[in-house]
Amino acid sequence: MPLQISNPRRILALGAPNSPVLSLLQDLTGSVPSPVDNSTAGLSHTWSVSTRYYSASLPIWIDEIPDVSAWKADFLKPEAKEVVQAVGAWVYCFRKPVTEADAQVVEETMKAIKEVVEKHVGYGWDGACLAVAMKQSVVPGLEKSGEEWEDSCREYGFEFVDGEGEGRNEFGEVVGVERVREALEANEWESLDDAEDLNLEDGEEEGEVFEETFAAEEAEINLEWLGVKTAVNGRERMGEEDEKEQVEELERMMRKLQAIKGKL
Repeated sequence: MPLQISNPRRILALGAPNSPVLSLLQDLTGSVPSPVDNSTAGLSHTWSVSTRYYSASLPIWIDEIPDVSAWKADFLKPEAKEVVQAVGAWVYCFRKPVTEADAQVVEETMKAIKEVVEKHVGYGWDGACLAVAMKQSVVPGLEKSGEEWEDSCREYGFEFVDGEGEGRNEFGEVVGVERVREALEANEWESLDDAEDLNLEDGEEEGEVFEETFAAEEAEINLEWLGVKTAVNGRERMGEEDEKEQVEELERMMRKLQAIKGKL
């Protein structure tokens, strides 16, 4: 019987503004959340995965990187540590470069993510890092072979995936979105909390406790995600309307968390 992972680590899918990250997630999961004010920053999603070994509802956080240096500085802050520690896979999505400058931004982004991971979880982190190159509408694009991409991505701890690939390569390996799926399904998703024993009250079913515990954890981690986004972005960058929406959402998540924890 497959293991039921009740409290999995998270996927953090990210890219530059207007990157095709939602298109990738649509192909991967079959659905996506709607952008807010044409932005994907701060969105969340869930992907139900079931293999012969385990089943889990994997939470997906979505973020944007409009400026690599600023994003890195924000996520190197102590406030971001808890979120980075909860991530089990980074999926960096980008359009295939048109110029050398575009390619340089891709490398700078991977380097920034690598530094953030090493800062908060160390060099022995056991998650997955995928760099997914998606179709570019501008032609001709920059000529760069798959081998060159693989080498540059490997330097920063990423596996390169050509998002336009289909079927299998000459070695019989799946490519494209199916490779993204395969790599994520093969990843280690159990968090430390999954190893802890549950103390069941008389008359309680284990499934009910797992369901409520996961719901509480999901509400709490989403609350942390919103809180960290506010903290690392800085209040000075937010307009009054944005700040009001953040506060309202934080309050809503807090009420949800308190209501769920009242049942446990």
